[in-house]
Amino acid sequence: MIKPKFGGTLEQVQLSLANRDIQLIVETIGSENAPLWLLLPALSTVSSRSEWKDFIDVAKDVRRIVSFDWPGFGDSDRPPITYNADVLCQALVAILQYIAIKNNQSITIIAAGHSASIALGMAAKYSNQWEKLVLVAPTWRGPFPTMTGLNPQKLSWIRKLISLPLIGPVLYRLNTSKTILKLMLRRHVWVDSSLLSPEKVLDQQRLSRRTGARFASAAFVSGGLDPAADRSWWLQQAEKLSCPMEIVLADEAPLRSRKEMELLADHANHKINIKGRLGLHQEFGSTLARRLLSF
Repeated sequence: MIKPKFGGTLEQVQLSLANRDIQLIVETIGSENAPLWLLLPALSTVSSRSEWKDFIDVAKDVRRIVSFDWPGFGDSDRPPITYNADVLCQALVAILQYIAIKNNQSITIIAAGHSASIALGMAAKYSNQWEKLVLVAPTWRGPFPTMTGLNPQKLSWIRKLISLPLIGPVLYRLNTSKTILKLMLRRHVWVDSSLLSPEKVLDQQRLSRRTGARFASAAFVSGGLDPAADRSWWLQQAEKLSCPMEIVLADEAPLRSRKEMELLADHANHKINIKGRLGLHQEFGSTLARRLLSF
């Protein structure tokens, strides 16, 4: 049974992706009359709307908040389809349509990590309906393309390998061992090592190993969810925005990711700095919420 992650009301949004009927899990909390914030979870092996809990605990009394799990992640359906940026854009469109039916007001989109590139990909067509776009520790490249400098197309063999029966699940299980997950979280996601308790790492491992999770996860890691092969894409998308853009810089993000954030921040209407890495919206969620509310 699916349970709320931050004490909200659960609903299901149905859409068709790659000729499959997909169910997205959406959670809503806060006053119906308050300004509406749509929170996009970061895309990662352990992506989940629960990342926003501390943030929501601060903001829920003064904002109407909606968050959801991306297809292939969290509590949403995780079918064995080809996951890419277009698939995620279709999912976000379905969520925006769901919100429009229930709320006749403009929304602020707050996108964490790699989900920033999905939101920016919709700039030209949809941003005239948005109050503001806030990008938190934004990235546009998956981990392997960032580390290697390779075009995601040259890493498609990883996605194909993980998709294979028998060998795919075995390889994925090896790459979601507690040791590998702990290393990833410590080096790229969280600053505070005390967060890496055995219980927390086990919780993240269980999330990463849900049935069907390997398909979207492999796409993320190998660049399959990247919208483009070079940074000029998202700088061009920023120019297409019809709403203000705010950038939250992660002071302790990996060097290459930090450089990309700073380049995008040069095109922002406003930017703020918060201690943290790529998971700052989770680790420093309370601080982030207070900063955004004060601004």
